[in-house]
Amino acid sequence: MTVTDAVAALSAPLAPLDETVASLGRDPGLVAWWGTDVPVSGPAHPVDDGWVLLEVGDATMLRNRVTRQDLYRTGVSTLRRTLAGLLLDDLGLAPTWAAEVILPRADEDRLTEWMRAHLRLTVTMREDRKLLLGPVRDAMAPGLRDDREPARSALARFDAAGGERPVRDPSVPFQRP
Repeated sequence: MTVTDAVAALSAPLAPLDETVASLGRDPGLVAWWGTDVPVSGPAHPVDDGWVLLEVGDATMLRNRVTRQDLYRTGVSTLRRTLAGLLLDDLGLAPTWAAEVILPRADEDRLTEWMRAHLRLTVTMREDRKLLLGPVRDAMAPGLRDDREPARSALARFDAAGGERPVRDPSVPFQRP
């Protein structure tokens, strides 16, 4: 598969998020997250009006990447941390410390609900995903690349909102906030 083929597959018409998630398997591949009403500019979707490209990433197992990372917890998803940093005030999010800055469960649920309402996903199954990721990202120019603005500022804002790392008493068992 060429970069052009991968870009075309990731630019396919958008389906409801739950429909796309239900169709995911354990295959490796690339994912493209598209958003609407997101405070980020990015390339417009070529077919579906009002949607912009937020992120392009890769996955060893597409279903796990989406359901156990991006739609699950801020501690394991750069996309979630970035969106949380952008939406701190709008969603009333209150990051806190665990092993790193995370969201309490109620805030995670609020962010997931927002994501389900405002995001869509396209995927392409590819064994050569690692080789394609950089060139596909460059070709598609997503609005939330974690190595560029505004993602860097959003991630820093999320981390800063967690405050200073607390000193934990090692004799007290850890409990997730």
